[in-house]
Amino acid sequence: MFVLIHLEQEGQQTVSRAGTTQRPAECHDLEQQLREVKRLLARAEQQIRKQQEKVGNQKQQIREIQAQARQEANLAAECEELKAEVLELKGEIRELTRANREQITKNEALQAEIMRLKLGTKAQKSNGMRIGANLRGLPAIS
Repeated sequence: MFVLIHLEQEGQQTVSRAGTTQRPAECHDLEQQLREVKRLLARAEQQIRKQQEKVGNQKQQIREIQAQARQEANLAAECEELKAEVLELKGEIRELTRANREQITKNEALQAEIMRLKLGTKAQKSNGMRIGANLRGLPAIS
């Protein structure tokens, strides 16, 4: 902007000189300089637009990265919660396994007792039949 005003002032000074032979050349030079400044200004404006677009894209990327970081933080927190829950479940599994083994031991002991009692009952019946047969004078059934 300063350059345009300065060039316009120079142009006015040149025009105010009456009777010089360089006036049309100087006007042409000033017009040429004015066109050059306008071209540079247009190029600068285009670069500004590109930079603004680039900044806008970078801001969008930053927002996306921040959202991703928040999501990863949430996932990390959830992972820690799940780790704690897994540890609790492992403890419960150990306790249930121990209780199950105790139950198996008790069950096996009861099964052995049942078998012992069944054998004892058969032996008593067998002895009872022998005794009964002997009392009646019949041969004993084995």
